[in-house]
Amino acid sequence: MRTTAELRRAHNIPIPHNKDSVYKPIERKVRKFNPIEIPAKLQHLLPFKSKPKDRPKHKNTLVENRLRLLKHEKAKKKKMQDEKKKKAYEAEKAKTEQLTKKRQRDERRVRYRSEDKQKKRARG
Repeated sequence: MRTTAELRRAHNIPIPHNKDSVYKPIERKVRKFNPIEIPAKLQHLLPFKSKPKDRPKHKNTLVENRLRLLKHEKAKKKKMQDEKKKKAYEAEKAKTEQLTKKRQRDERRVRYRSEDKQKKRARG
Protein backbone atom coordinates (compact mmCIF):
# COMPACT_ATOMS: atom_id res chain seq x y z
CA MET A 1 0.00 0.00 0.00
CA ARG A 2 1.49 3.35 -1.10
CA THR A 3 0.93 6.72 0.58
CA THR A 4 -0.82 9.65 -1.03
CA ALA A 5 2.49 11.53 -1.41
CA GLU A 6 4.07 8.57 -3.23
CA LEU A 7 1.11 8.29 -5.62
CA ARG A 8 1.26 12.05 -6.37
CA ARG A 9 4.97 11.87 -7.13
CA ALA A 10 4.50 8.83 -9.36
CA HIS A 11 1.74 10.47 -11.43
CA ASN A 12 3.15 14.05 -11.26
CA ILE A 13 0.01 15.42 -9.57
CA PRO A 14 0.59 18.72 -7.69
CA ILE A 15 -0.54 19.23 -4.12
CA PRO A 16 -4.07 20.72 -4.09
CA HIS A 17 -4.01 24.43 -3.27
CA ASN A 18 -6.81 25.86 -1.07
CA LYS A 19 -7.07 29.64 -1.51
CA ASP A 20 -8.69 30.11 1.91
CA SER A 21 -5.66 28.60 3.63
CA VAL A 22 -3.21 31.16 2.22
CA TYR A 23 -1.97 33.78 4.68
CA LYS A 24 -3.01 37.28 3.70
CA PRO A 25 -1.25 40.48 4.78
CA ILE A 26 -3.17 42.35 7.47
CA GLU A 27 -4.13 45.87 6.40
CA ARG A 28 -4.34 48.25 9.33
CA LYS A 29 -5.12 51.96 9.41
CA VAL A 30 -2.29 54.23 10.46
CA ARG A 31 -3.02 55.34 14.00
CA LYS A 32 -3.02 59.06 14.64
CA PHE A 33 -2.51 60.11 18.23
CA ASN A 34 -3.55 63.42 19.74
CA PRO A 35 -0.71 65.73 20.75
CA ILE A 36 0.43 65.34 24.34
CA GLU A 37 -0.66 68.12 26.68
CA ILE A 38 2.20 68.82 29.07
CA PRO A 39 1.39 70.76 32.25
CA ALA A 40 3.09 74.17 32.58
CA LYS A 41 4.90 73.18 35.79
CA LEU A 42 6.44 70.19 34.04
CA GLN A 43 7.42 72.24 30.98
CA HIS A 44 9.69 74.46 33.09
CA LEU A 45 11.66 71.41 34.19
CA LEU A 46 12.16 70.05 30.66
CA PRO A 47 15.23 70.87 28.56
CA PHE A 48 14.64 73.16 25.55
CA LYS A 49 14.80 70.29 23.08
CA SER A 50 11.92 68.49 24.82
CA LYS A 51 9.74 71.57 25.39
CA PRO A 52 6.71 71.88 23.09
CA LYS A 53 7.29 74.46 20.35
CA ASP A 54 4.68 76.83 18.94
CA ARG A 55 2.83 75.06 16.19
CA PRO A 56 1.33 76.97 13.25
CA LYS A 57 -2.37 77.50 13.83
CA HIS A 58 -4.96 76.28 11.34
CA LYS A 59 -5.83 78.93 8.77
CA ASN A 60 -9.31 79.19 7.31
CA THR A 61 -9.04 78.51 3.65
CA LEU A 62 -11.13 80.09 0.95
CA VAL A 63 -13.09 76.87 0.45
CA GLU A 64 -14.07 76.72 4.12
CA ASN A 65 -15.23 80.33 4.02
CA ARG A 66 -17.33 79.63 0.94
CA LEU A 67 -18.88 76.59 2.60
CA ARG A 68 -19.74 78.67 5.65
CA LEU A 69 -21.33 81.33 3.42
CA LEU A 70 -23.37 78.71 1.55
CA LYS A 71 -24.51 77.25 4.85
CA HIS A 72 -25.76 80.66 6.00
CA GLU A 73 -27.61 81.19 2.73
CA LYS A 74 -29.19 77.76 3.01
CA ALA A 75 -30.29 78.52 6.57
CA LYS A 76 -31.84 81.83 5.45
CA LYS A 77 -33.75 80.09 2.65
CA LYS A 78 -35.05 77.47 5.06
CA LYS A 79 -36.10 80.14 7.54
CA MET A 80 -38.00 82.03 4.83
CA GLN A 81 -39.78 78.86 3.73
CA ASP A 82 -40.68 78.05 7.33
CA GLU A 83 -42.10 81.57 7.79
CA LYS A 84 -44.21 81.20 4.62
CA LYS A 85 -45.54 77.85 5.84
CA LYS A 86 -46.29 79.35 9.24
CA LYS A 87 -48.20 82.28 7.70
CA ALA A 88 -50.23 79.92 5.52
CA TYR A 89 -50.96 77.72 8.54
CA GLU A 90 -52.01 80.71 10.65
CA ALA A 91 -54.32 81.96 7.88
CA GLU A 92 -55.92 78.52 7.55
CA LYS A 93 -56.24 78.26 11.32
CA ALA A 94 -57.91 81.71 11.53
CA LYS A 95 -60.31 80.74 8.75
CA THR A 96 -61.36 77.50 10.47
CA GLU A 97 -61.62 79.29 13.81
CA GLN A 98 -63.93 81.91 12.28
CA LEU A 99 -66.14 79.19 10.81
CA THR A 100 -66.21 77.40 14.17
CA LYS A 101 -67.23 80.59 15.99
CA LYS A 102 -70.01 81.25 13.49
CA ARG A 103 -71.29 77.67 13.81
CA GLN A 104 -71.22 77.86 17.63
CA ARG A 105 -73.06 81.20 17.53
CA ASP A 106 -75.78 79.72 15.34
CA GLU A 107 -76.08 76.69 17.65
CA ARG A 108 -76.41 78.97 20.69
CA ARG A 109 -79.11 81.01 18.92
CA VAL A 110 -81.12 77.88 18.16
CA ARG A 111 -80.67 76.59 21.73
CA TYR A 112 -81.66 79.92 23.33
CA ARG A 113 -84.74 80.20 21.09
CA SER A 114 -85.88 76.70 22.05
CA GLU A 115 -85.25 77.40 25.76
CA ASP A 116 -87.19 80.67 25.51
CA LYS A 117 -90.12 78.88 23.84
CA GLN A 118 -90.17 76.27 26.61
CA LYS A 119 -90.19 79.00 29.29
CA LYS A 120 -93.09 80.79 27.56
CA ARG A 121 -95.09 77.54 27.43
CA ALA A 122 -94.37 76.86 31.09
CA ARG A 123 -95.58 80.36 32.11
CA GLY A 124 -98.67 80.56 30.14
